[in-house]
Amino acid sequence: MTPRTAQSAHRIREGLLDFAGEIQRRHEAGTSSEERKERGQFFTPPPVAAFMAGLFRAPSQRWRVLDAGAGTGVLSAAICERILNLQSSRRIEFVLFETDPVVLPMLNENMRRCRTLLRTAGHDMSYKIEEDDFVLGNRPRFGQETLFGDGPLLDSFDAAIMNPPYFKLTKNSAHARAFGRVIHGQPNIYALFMATAATMLRPGGQLVAITPRSFCNGLYFREFRRWFFKRMALRHIHLFDSRTETFKDANVLQESVITLCERTPQGKQAVSVSTSHGSDLDGADDATEYAADRIIDDGTSDFVIRIPGNSSDAKIMDAVEAWPSTFVDRGLRISTGPVVTFRATQYLLDSTDAPDAVPLLFPHNVQPFETRWPLSKNGKPMAFRACAASERLLLHARNYVLLRRFSAKEEHRRLTASSFLPDHGTWPARIAIENHLNYIYHARRNLTEAETVGLTAIFNSALLDRYFRTISGNTQVNATEIRAMPFPGLEAIAHIGAVLKRLDLDDRIKVERTVLGELRINGSIVRELLRSDM
Repeated sequence: MTPRTAQSAHRIREGLLDFAGEIQRRHEAGTSSEERKERGQFFTPPPVAAFMAGLFRAPSQRWRVLDAGAGTGVLSAAICERILNLQSSRRIEFVLFETDPVVLPMLNENMRRCRTLLRTAGHDMSYKIEEDDFVLGNRPRFGQETLFGDGPLLDSFDAAIMNPPYFKLTKNSAHARAFGRVIHGQPNIYALFMATAATMLRPGGQLVAITPRSFCNGLYFREFRRWFFKRMALRHIHLFDSRTETFKDANVLQESVITLCERTPQGKQAVSVSTSHGSDLDGADDATEYAADRIIDDGTSDFVIRIPGNSSDAKIMDAVEAWPSTFVDRGLRISTGPVVTFRATQYLLDSTDAPDAVPLLFPHNVQPFETRWPLSKNGKPMAFRACAASERLLLHARNYVLLRRFSAKEEHRRLTASSFLPDHGTWPARIAIENHLNYIYHARRNLTEAETVGLTAIFNSALLDRYFRTISGNTQVNATEIRAMPFPGLEAIAHIGAVLKRLDLDDRIKVERTVLGELRINGSIVRELLRSDM
């Protein structure tokens, strides 16, 4: 490269991603967040795009790149900016998939500029924009009825980068039918993008994606994880500490993660984990390496992905997973409240005065340790009509632990539980529990009062809350996740409850110390939990 060309490359290097970001902002200014959300568009901030492009290994002399759901092309622009920093020339081919007719001219403008500037800097760059559905458009290439059949896979790309669209699919959609063997319930389109890209990578090819974290755990994505992680090795995870900062204008209820995966068996190679706050990537290079089996739990072939945000989280994971049995093994069960209000409007009551009224419990009735009823909020009904027709929606009033199924976006605790102890108040023989609550009970008998209080304390503890966050980035607390969690024995739980019955439960530090002490959690974890959570 001549000195003049080198100076030119230096000048354009600073503005390549800025130009792509400006195009992206132009589109965002011309469309509403509602329009973009309807299409599943959540565009990548340029600093995040640069970080993602930097995760790939050094590009080979000839490099074929897939950008699925390209939008305005900020991810490909980030790769081009990285190429500009290389001393020797590269030959790069981009294939970009995008279907939004409003975005396509901007994408083409961006890629033309990238091509011009890369060629000015001495590189050979070409690109092709496919105006086709990425998932369905590639399905015929596999020559099989569904994408996940046993037919041949298409191995063409050295690298794939994506911020795929995010929206749920109906069970009968063409996309869902194409993935019929590996989805459950309402699948989300982003996982189908990840899977399709995986089939299009050459052996050793790499995929970098920014997605919701929901694929890492839970029943809906279990078959996807089984398929994906038998073909792709996880190499790096980047976790954003905040659920709101990465996509500020979107009502995002999940944490976003960036993953780097490679088309090869997992083996024993370590997985790196880094963390940052929102779209600020400062400190993101301070990654910690963990053995693959500490991050990917494939003991039951569910391939649940656990993400410790820091070394303290890793210690908490080790402490909890040292418990030898699971929640279900302890004889415990968890179910979701049977009352879906819009399906049971004829039984909802605004007052407790009716002779056939029984308590109807909502999440706002569940405060830490205490079930408060009657307690109204936002005009929600307070009671439920007990009759022969509603009997299937009612529960016997027995000792339960009530657990909220959802937390607010930035709520301090993900887990909030209360004890329901009917012997402590005037409760009828039946109660109604709304669908946004889980209730916990014993499979074969009634929980004792001490067990109920102890269980409530476990679920309200900073220890279990921090552990739960390593396995779930969603605001929803799924019963499936609770059932599979390691759990202490009922004898220890009952002892915690017996001690706490003599304490002021509003004294959070004393309660936390009691729980951690009875569970024999070591001093360094205790200090960390009390320091960071109180």
